[in-house]
Amino acid sequence: MVKLSTLMAFLTEYMGYHDGVPKIDGYLANGLQVAGAENIHKIATGVSANMRFFRAAMDAGAQAMLVHHSMNPPASVYFERDKIFTTRLKFLWENNLSLIGYHYLLDSHPEIGHNVSIIKSLGGTPIEPYGHDGWGWLGEFSAGADRDTLLAKCRDLFQGNGVYYPFGAKTVRRVVSLSGSGAPRPSDYDWLIANEIDLFITGEPREWNQELCREAGISMVAAGHYNTEIIGLTELSKIIQSKFDVEIEFLDIPNVV
Repeated sequence: MVKLSTLMAFLTEYMGYHDGVPKIDGYLANGLQVAGAENIHKIATGVSANMRFFRAAMDAGAQAMLVHHSMNPPASVYFERDKIFTTRLKFLWENNLSLIGYHYLLDSHPEIGHNVSIIKSLGGTPIEPYGHDGWGWLGEFSAGADRDTLLAKCRDLFQGNGVYYPFGAKTVRRVVSLSGSGAPRPSDYDWLIANEIDLFITGEPREWNQELCREAGISMVAAGHYNTEIIGLTELSKIIQSKFDVEIEFLDIPNVV
């Protein structure tokens, strides 16, 4: 068992929360969004907060939920009119469930974040944050890695989902991982070419990516928003279990996007 206050004190420090985070990420929570029972025997983890996940967590006997995508709170003027949000919030209050979410901090974390974990899982070494405010990570394969072998590893890692553009060099030396909706914009390709990026990994593709990747000579994996944002939760769960006597269960609510 762990106290909610103890768990949050640890997570606030470990996840690297600071006063600038809300300015970087004005979309979703990075911390405790709803406080429930103080005594936690079980934590349910999942990619996104929704009623299917909440009910599954309650059925699994969890007192707290840890997600990547928390609830989107409506603007205050529309609060009473947002039936979906208020229904979700009422369910959490009535069942004394805590909701903890890490959006930006689980994308950007230098040890267990989605993007560093993807690079490590493929045998690469994370080098430095990528993109504005470092939502993604740049990595390297110091000895080079076979492109087709890496794409096969991606299919295994991401459950075979998504689209694959094998347009880059046969040997991959530099990779960018930007999970979720991180597909490169047309204006990003000059930087990717100049910095010799051989492979770009993300979740959701955009229409223009296929031909821009072909013309830039860059391979791309777009393996699904959902599937690319499971891995960080798995790694964070291991850290929590190494620190506290608490059960953790991942609840899979699949999403093909």
